[in-house]
Amino acid sequence: MKLWVKIVLLNVVIVVSLGVLIGLTVRVVVTSSMRAELTKQGESIARNLSDRIADSILLDDFYKTQEAIEDVLGSEQDIEYIFVTNKKGYLFAHTFKNGYPTHILRWNPVIEGPLSIQLLDTEKGFIRDIGLKIFRGMNPELHIGLKENRISQTLNRVRNVIAVTTVIVILFGSVLSCFFSRFITKPLNRLVDFTRRLSRGEFGGKVNITSRDEVGELAETFNILSQELKLYRENIEKSYKQMLRTEKLTALGRLSAGLAHELRNPLTSIKVLFQAFKDSSGLTKEDMDVVLSEVNQMDEILTRFLRFAKGDEFNLSEVDINAIIKQLMHLTRFQIKDQSIRPVLELSELPLVRADRAMIEQALLNLVINAIEAMPHGGTLTFSSKADNDRVVISVKDTGRGITEGIKEKVFDPFFTTKNDGTGLGLSIVYNIIRLHSGDISFSSNGNETTFNIELPVNI
Repeated sequence: MKLWVKIVLLNVVIVVSLGVLIGLTVRVVVTSSMRAELTKQGESIARNLSDRIADSILLDDFYKTQEAIEDVLGSEQDIEYIFVTNKKGYLFAHTFKNGYPTHILRWNPVIEGPLSIQLLDTEKGFIRDIGLKIFRGMNPELHIGLKENRISQTLNRVRNVIAVTTVIVILFGSVLSCFFSRFITKPLNRLVDFTRRLSRGEFGGKVNITSRDEVGELAETFNILSQELKLYRENIEKSYKQMLRTEKLTALGRLSAGLAHELRNPLTSIKVLFQAFKDSSGLTKEDMDVVLSEVNQMDEILTRFLRFAKGDEFNLSEVDINAIIKQLMHLTRFQIKDQSIRPVLELSELPLVRADRAMIEQALLNLVINAIEAMPHGGTLTFSSKADNDRVVISVKDTGRGITEGIKEKVFDPFFTTKNDGTGLGLSIVYNIIRLHSGDISFSSNGNETTFNIELPVNI
């Protein structure tokens, strides 16, 4: 859920809560106030009516008493009923149309004091019964029942007003909250987008937030972090390139013996021809063709050899993995032949892979050299490839001495080596190159053979 939505919902909850609290408070205050007013009004009516019918009660004049209470009932809209008891305490006159209720005299008997007020819960709702002794120390009582309908109606009107006001405040507050929350969260959204760019490795950028609050301070901190990460990555890249150059020179040094052998054969042919030219009057066309052919062969050998010495930058292109494998096998054929190693190619048809050709060549060359050095007395070097959905799988297997259990966890660690003249960077660089291409590398070894498996995505 977005932050601005949470802010709007929080404001709505606050407004609704305040509306409920205000409504309850108003209800209590209005109810208490109106009941007090209604009680005072009832007391006043009861006292006036008591004075009016006092003589009629003493004279047992039913008609004047009934006329008086009917007159009051008709003039006061809040009165539900009126009844009067006589000198013996019996019901004398009343305003009930269909007969009076049973036990009516028990509703609110005036026992202590001249006045008694009781709230009755009847079928018609709450009725406030006001009982009054007409004569002190005598039985005649006057009872007036006041309806609370006016209180209920007033409370309903107040409730409706509060509800409408609350809805209006919610709508108005939601609009304002939405506006101000968007204003508040806008720099936060920009900061979130900036952190996402940082997570993608886009270091060196800045987020432009000029506020002088906590968000501004956080943005400034992230800007500093972005610059420091850019500098750190540049230093890491420089160190990695230096490591790559070192390992590349080491690999080229290991191939130098094969290069010398490759160049010696065409040079020998050229030397023989030129010695023959010294003893004869001239070279034939066939001799010149041989010289050109041998020169071209040396040029091709040097071109392949120098390709591995170039390319420190990460340049993506469409790469044919099988072509690289064949080229590497050709480049290392002298070492393979010299150590009586049997090369095996099990290559399947592969799609072109988007990768840095020079780095992939370097990674595979390091694996080939390690495999060759693991078989000083001969063996089998197997290169295989296959397509697996949107990835290609490359395997390099040798039948050498294998990798012992004690060093398996350290194989890809930088500067770890079991060779006296090793740099310890070969497999570490292989690992980094494969990870740089969003690929995976693993190996298995049982003491008789070792297999390195590389998985590369077709598209990075």
